[in-house]
Amino acid sequence: MVVEDDSAIRRGVVDVLRATGYEVAEASDGARGLEEAVRVGVDLVLLDLLLPRRDGLEVLADVRKIRPTLPVIVLTARGTEEDRVRGLKMGADDYVVKPFSARELLARVEAVLRRSVDRPAEVRGARLGRAAIDFQRREIRCPIKNASSFPNRNRFC
Repeated sequence: MVVEDDSAIRRGVVDVLRATGYEVAEASDGARGLEEAVRVGVDLVLLDLLLPRRDGLEVLADVRKIRPTLPVIVLTARGTEEDRVRGLKMGADDYVVKPFSARELLARVEAVLRRSVDRPAEVRGARLGRAAIDFQRREIRCPIKNASSFPNRNRFC
């Protein structure tokens, strides 16, 4: 979830995240950002502080009340030590000062998601009817009727 009022910055961040394979929602003001950020399915919030309709620090405080473990990275032009410390003490998981590079932002996103309590577990396999799907090996295996007549009882489908 990207909450940023500057459309050029928001578009750039969203494009970089989508190009890397992330599914991204976006909002241009604090009120809408809070509404979207607390929805189930949001795994991370990238939050500007200087927002219309609702200040970013207010949004951060409310996110912490509603979803305390939801990772939040602050993206802002407020770069003094006092601003950074305040944001981190209010619950931000990381604090990135504008301007920033796409590589740095992606590295910070990946680092925060690695440490996330609610990080989704990696899916290694699944079953589809009688077939077993192994995502790591990229195989689909299924038992064959009358398998005793075949030397390889579990053949590829």
